[in-house]
Amino acid sequence: MSLTRHPMRRAEREITRPEDLAEVFREAEVLFLALQDDPAPYVIPLSFGWEPGRLYVHTAREGRKLDLVRRNPAVGFSACAGQQVVAAETACDLSVQGRSVVGAGRARILEQEAERRHAMDVIVRHYAPGALETAYRPASLARADLIEISIESLRGKRMG
Repeated sequence: MSLTRHPMRRAEREITRPEDLAEVFREAEVLFLALQDDPAPYVIPLSFGWEPGRLYVHTAREGRKLDLVRRNPAVGFSACAGQQVVAAETACDLSVQGRSVVGAGRARILEQEAERRHAMDVIVRHYAPGALETAYRPASLARADLIEISIESLRGKRMG
């Protein structure tokens, strides 16, 4: 996995330590997934799960996301943690603090039952640590498709 493609303009704000990048994923509540579409990218906010080198998202068994992944598995993503607006006396001095990650990878629709359950476990663990991950209703799991994103490039930034 590559951490950078181009030098960051504000290099002092770059997050490079793997444990700090992982912390952003652990604290983020939403993943923004960008898929290739015409005439413009299709970007959608999703619930997700993270483990080193991989992201997981779930979706209905049919729809635009799946069609686009099947057409072109190259994806982009972004997530933010700890964002807060810092007020100022003038609009030009207003700022936002927090941390973000941005990256690219390859998406794959999971077919094997064990892979699907693992992906769902990772997602559930992200939002409800300690929950009994494997206690899914068979009908609920059957209605969902799960997508694994293998992270190919990743970088982080401190804002503010």
